[in-house]
Amino acid sequence: MKVDVFISSNISEFSDERKLIKEEISKDPLFSKIFNVFLFEDEISKPDSADKVFINEVEYTDIYIGLIGCEYGEIYRKGYSATEYEYDTYISNKADAYLFVKNVYDRDEGSKKFLKRISKKHKYQTFNNPQELVSEIKKSLTSYIIEQAHRGIFDERIIKNSSCEDVDPKALELFFDSLTDDSVKQLKGLRDMDKILEYIGAGKIDEFGNFNLNNAGALFFAKDISKFGIDHDIKMVRFNGNERLEIIDRFMSKSSFFILLEEFDDFFRKNTKLGAVVEGMHRIDIPEYPIKAIREGFVNALAHRNYDLQGDCITFYIYDNRIEIISPGSLPFPMTLDDLGVEENPKHRNENICKIFGKTRYMEHVGTGIKRMRDEMADAGLKTPEFFDNGYFGVKFYGPDGKLIYNKENNSYNVKDLKEYDLNKRQLEAMRKMVNERQVFTYKSYSQYFGLSRATSKRDLDDLVDKKLVSLNKLGKANNFSSL
Repeated sequence: MKVDVFISSNISEFSDERKLIKEEISKDPLFSKIFNVFLFEDEISKPDSADKVFINEVEYTDIYIGLIGCEYGEIYRKGYSATEYEYDTYISNKADAYLFVKNVYDRDEGSKKFLKRISKKHKYQTFNNPQELVSEIKKSLTSYIIEQAHRGIFDERIIKNSSCEDVDPKALELFFDSLTDDSVKQLKGLRDMDKILEYIGAGKIDEFGNFNLNNAGALFFAKDISKFGIDHDIKMVRFNGNERLEIIDRFMSKSSFFILLEEFDDFFRKNTKLGAVVEGMHRIDIPEYPIKAIREGFVNALAHRNYDLQGDCITFYIYDNRIEIISPGSLPFPMTLDDLGVEENPKHRNENICKIFGKTRYMEHVGTGIKRMRDEMADAGLKTPEFFDNGYFGVKFYGPDGKLIYNKENNSYNVKDLKEYDLNKRQLEAMRKMVNERQVFTYKSYSQYFGLSRATSKRDLDDLVDKKLVSLNKLGKANNFSSL
């Protein structure tokens, strides 16, 4: 498949040059195999309107070559000439714009303003005659070929058509909220956004003082990552049962990382169970899965995904008996499954993404995630995670299969001190019954159990609901009180 090149200029001023550019590229042994040159004048005989032809071409072209001389050209749309409108259309979602300016003694005002505008964002080459122009274009196309052959590591690639305007303030605030690196925390309010983002490795400030995000920066902070052509979709699904048959809940996300992690937490809590026990004066919440282990697996998937694989997504699937997290791409060579959690200096596919995550609570100690997952699952009394690599790297977390597992040695449970709620002895006993034995009370059964009047029973149970210690469910005329 060839790379499309769009030639944009005042056609009447550069008629000969345009024909020469296409001719020289078409007859070049190398360029002719790689590039396909579009000239508007070659297409005007087609049945589609001229307007539709060139706007459609410039929107989907791979490379824009713009020529600026002394004549701006007639106003086409939005106060711009066709050339400047084509330039705007292209740079709205592409980066590879090459500009060439003819050395002339005088330019009209439109050309001067256009030239001043592009000089703030792009370097341009000058030329004196058609032969020099073709030579400079060939140099640029050669640079393009070399750049594509050495695109570099995914998360360090600069996105040329990005800026601080693409940064989501909410994502940046969530980053600062999650920081454990004090050297970055202290920069807030002291440095401009572009300098902070460059400092943490999310982009670069060029020689013109313009900031561009890199791919890692876009994944962490961009308002609209899709604008930059990065595949980053996440699919979350809660299945009914242990097979992918009936779906209970689903959620698709294209959010940046820190917003995505909030969405992950919400989906996880909504679609997994929370049990509890009452011991003495404490209510101890016992989750179906330790969220730290599952979140670690999810962060690993984000950090180590092969983002160069197009057309797929990370999946986060919750079944009745397990959770599976699968990420596009195998383990980076030469790592194997046997190296996981053992290798002291593991190889990371996306070093820059890991570096940014490593400044936050989500990945404080880069390279220890596998061990933390295993430790968290063991502390919860659950089976160690199973890892697999079949072209896609994944992990399976097996749950308690409907049983409540309480490990008294685990000190990470959420504990409520019931002393703080000013409960009477009846309420404490009822709490133990509802939580530990799954007993359900009504006003009537509570009165009978404790030998109370209905009014006192109502006061006790309503108080537990108001304090959010038990739940109230209405079934017909009956009020049923049970553990949350």
